[in-house]
Amino acid sequence: MRILNAIHSQTIGGVEQVFRDYTQALNSQGHEVALLISQNGYENYLEKKIFKLKNSAQILDFLKLIFIVISYRPEIIICHSRRLMKWMRLIKIFIPQQFLNYKTIAVNHGITFNTSLHCDYIISINQQIKDLVDKSFDCKKSFVIHNAINISQKYYLKKINNSCPTIGIYGRIEPRKGFDILLMAGKILQEHNQDFRFKIGGFEVSENYNLSTLKNLARQYQIIDKCHFVGVVKDKLAFFKDVDILCVPSREEPFGLVILEGFLYSTLVIASDTDGAKLLINDQQNGLIFKNESSQDLVEKIKQVIKNKINYDSITKNAFTLLENDYSILALAKNLQQILTIINNE
Repeated sequence: MRILNAIHSQTIGGVEQVFRDYTQALNSQGHEVALLISQNGYENYLEKKIFKLKNSAQILDFLKLIFIVISYRPEIIICHSRRLMKWMRLIKIFIPQQFLNYKTIAVNHGITFNTSLHCDYIISINQQIKDLVDKSFDCKKSFVIHNAINISQKYYLKKINNSCPTIGIYGRIEPRKGFDILLMAGKILQEHNQDFRFKIGGFEVSENYNLSTLKNLARQYQIIDKCHFVGVVKDKLAFFKDVDILCVPSREEPFGLVILEGFLYSTLVIASDTDGAKLLINDQQNGLIFKNESSQDLVEKIKQVIKNKINYDSITKNAFTLLENDYSILALAKNLQQILTIINNE
């Protein structure tokens, strides 16, 4: 099939990564894939056809989108951003589907799904989001596909530093990601005379809550000397090299791609009990779950690891096995192909 995989604005976050993963999965199934990206998007794509939106004026970008659809004539348009989903309603007016015979698919990366209703089909990243979507949408045209990652290396046994463990965290620097919850846990650990190091990575998305905010909190909690701020994490292998525990203390997380990355790099993951974490982690079996917003409960889980009250090797091995079986690009490609077959047969 001729497919236009589209994203409007790009960062280095989870949505951008899923966009890339879909591209790889679709290519592996033999589809002809063209990309629609922003003007400032990354250049290291290998696709033959790449269209760019300038992100300057919405009307100009929309007019260019009309030109792209008419010239490329895709059978499927996959939308990864809300603005594109919203535009699909107008595209159908300017380019009637009976004229070009195309279908549109929205990929819901979070719980804000209203704009996805403008598309013909909807893919949600977990069942909870699908259940919400189906209250306003035809459930026969609504699907669930979990995110995935490329399994680029084999499982390996880590030798952790129990006397002074390195606890890693990275992601979008915003309140819902819970960086402050981990920093408060550090304050409690210090009060309990437990040595530790924090390795903190992330990228800023707001002037009101940024890297300076986190550093000020660390100073306030008197743990700034235990924090290593590494900025944007582009080399995941280098980041995980000395990380003993990956912490994902999000206040809300519909999936949690970073959890899968912890699994990939054979690192034990401790995550808050969000929908995403509970989907991926069976507590005490392939990771640890703590009560959302509770720095104290997070501390208790960290202590379990430090004091060898759990089998680190067994948990990380179980996590890697789950990753291989259910969340690989191969699994994503298979699930995507099944949905495209259903759509093509309608």
